Amino acid sequence: MSRAAARSVSASARKRAAVLDAATRLFLESGYAATSMEQVAAAAGVAKQTLYNQFGSKEALFRAIVEELVRELVGPLAHAAARGEPERVLHAFGSRFMDLMLRPTSLALHRLLVAEANRIPELAHEVFESGPAQAVHALATWLRTQVAHGQLTVSEPALAAEQFLGMLTGHIQLRALFGVCERPDAAALDAAVTHAVETFLAAHRVRPRVL
Repeated sequence: MSRAAARSVSASARKRAAVLDAATRLFLESGYAATSMEQVAAAAGVAKQTLYNQFGSKEALFRAIVEELVRELVGPLAHAAARGEPERVLHAFGSRFMDLMLRPTSLALHRLLVAEANRIPELAHEVFESGPAQAVHALATWLRTQVAHGQLTVSEPALAAEQFLGMLTGHIQLRALFGVCERPDAAALDAAVTHAVETFLAAHRVRPRVL
């Protein structure tokens, strides 16, 4: 790639990041319905046509925000070798998941999605498929790889993935969404992740055969 092409890609990436940041802020401040593409373009400092060229519609822009969060979340799985130690990979994934779910922006987006779900069910469905469903899919795919390599025994990878994520969030995320407590400190979160990983592996780790 030439220097000019690299600069162009870098400039495009910066514009995309600026748009996603501006859109997230406006959606959370004003709500989904009250936020227009014109407002996002102005806040991001890009032309309205540039915004439409990149994302196509407000719905697609909102999905892109969620997809960006998911890409950040599944990093530990995407970069983990199939033969990697399951406990290490699951702990890294769990820690990343909890950090992401408990961020103020993520909690606010969660509340916004729930508030808008009945009014715009199509968008809610699409965002679910782009976000939570993709996280489950990524984890289930990794679990199937572990089964193939003889590291784990998992009869229902998708269900197991959902249950692992459920163990992680538990009431921690619920309390955060309700605002009834402060975010747990690093030690408390690590203990919660460790407990979830140990419980999960107790059910799915391959046990040696008894002769």
